[in-house]
Amino acid sequence: MTSRPRQVVILGGGHAGVRCAQELARRRRPSDHLEVVLVSRENAEVWHGLMPQILSGVLQPQHVLVPLREFLPGVRVYTSDVELVDLKSQRVTLSRGDESRPIVLDYDDLVLALGSITDLSRFRGLQEHGLQTKTIGDFIYLRNHLIDMLETAAVEPDPEERRRLLTFVIAGAGFAGIEIASEANEFIRSSLRFYPSIDSREIRVIEVDILTRILPAFEQRLADRAMARMRRRGIDLRLGVGLSDATAGAVTLANGERIPTRSIIVTVGVGTNPLLTQLPVPIVRGRVKCDEFCRVDGWPNVYAVGDNAAVPSPSGDPYPAMLLVAFTEGRQVAANVLAAVRGQSPQPVHVRRFGEVALLSRGYGLAQVRGLKLHGWPAAVLARSLFLTYMPTWRRRVALLLHWWSSAIFRRDISQLRMGRSDAVVPMRFSAGEMIVREGDIASRFYVITSGEVEVVQQTDGAEHSLRRLGPGRHFGELALLHNSKRTASVRAVMDTTVLAIARQDFASLVGNMPELQDVVQQAPPSD
Repeated sequence: MTSRPRQVVILGGGHAGVRCAQELARRRRPSDHLEVVLVSRENAEVWHGLMPQILSGVLQPQHVLVPLREFLPGVRVYTSDVELVDLKSQRVTLSRGDESRPIVLDYDDLVLALGSITDLSRFRGLQEHGLQTKTIGDFIYLRNHLIDMLETAAVEPDPEERRRLLTFVIAGAGFAGIEIASEANEFIRSSLRFYPSIDSREIRVIEVDILTRILPAFEQRLADRAMARMRRRGIDLRLGVGLSDATAGAVTLANGERIPTRSIIVTVGVGTNPLLTQLPVPIVRGRVKCDEFCRVDGWPNVYAVGDNAAVPSPSGDPYPAMLLVAFTEGRQVAANVLAAVRGQSPQPVHVRRFGEVALLSRGYGLAQVRGLKLHGWPAAVLARSLFLTYMPTWRRRVALLLHWWSSAIFRRDISQLRMGRSDAVVPMRFSAGEMIVREGDIASRFYVITSGEVEVVQQTDGAEHSLRRLGPGRHFGELALLHNSKRTASVRAVMDTTVLAIARQDFASLVGNMPELQDVVQQAPPSD
């Protein structure tokens, strides 16, 4: 009888988690008897540093995605959400986001690589009206929005509304903010040839940050060069002043200035992944406290890497949340897991700082690398070369290089790529006898019956008991969603039945903003 392989479960498909999985798969030996599992909501590694180039059309969305299975042979990949982590039982519960049964994984070693989230709760109005820049979908939506503003302004007769449509505010002057502002500005201004009714002097791109300088990671002289270029290109830098309030038609700065706009682009508000706050682990400034080996304090078989890890550097301060740090931590955790398997001592994380690069446009970049300080096209070439070395396969490197070349030859276009859902409310049909929700499953939808009839049943002492029947106009599935629990009953179609299904996040938004709706739902008899 063979023993179960030692199971390493990595939660998160970002750069740190993927590097850890890749290194484990590459360096493990048959004698290690090791199984590597990666849990990621997406089936691809997303290269966030390239995403601003989607705005200007320099890159297409598929060029910033690398499928995990393309370069992680031998790694078991789950494209699921993490619902629960039980450190004491060494168990992780996953959900696919539908009404299927949860997936339970036991682990011997756990790697927390969940990354950060966007938290705009500190900024009044940004949650409702800010255009976020976290995901591929965010950037596609943002590019479509920029085109929408030009299309609408081109035929808008009201001068005040036209000025509002052609004013674009970017919150944040770090790497993401500066790159997004620069790419958006280039795209908007280069697109004006299609809109002869819009004068370039009408375009206002305004960058706002409470800091008094941009790109704090760069030395002052390089940052000043970037500031001077951005201003020459028409970007208005408002530094030393933060955002106070945002509405559907304006943003108010901390100094009281009100800027009418329909576009508030957000690159601020980094928050702790809520899953981490539920764990019995120490949190330091939003990140999990670790030792120099990336082990979580108090849990020797649990590691944390990347944005959600506070790993001490030789100076005693945590390493910053940067790309090369994530790479190094992921690889070092893989080495330390293998060392534990082989009875060897772990080694501390040691990050060799290569330097910083930033791409502000197709032909302009900044770079400070090992004492070398560059700006302009030499820095842009160096930055692109670095991204090519980061790509995990030669196929991806060649594809990226060819597209950079082609985008330099062909002019940008203003085609929109609509990718949103047609409806937040989805109609569904179930045949007689078909189970709609199952007792004990993780809840993902709220249902309203439009035709037919369903029966609510519950298991008691191994026997099924009917609780009630529901017909058109009635609803079910709310209880587990409201209390963030598993389904307490099953619901089965008695006859052919149609329902309207609302996804968990949409239902949460509705009841969160409509207390009267929550009261109505809670007063109805429980049905799940």
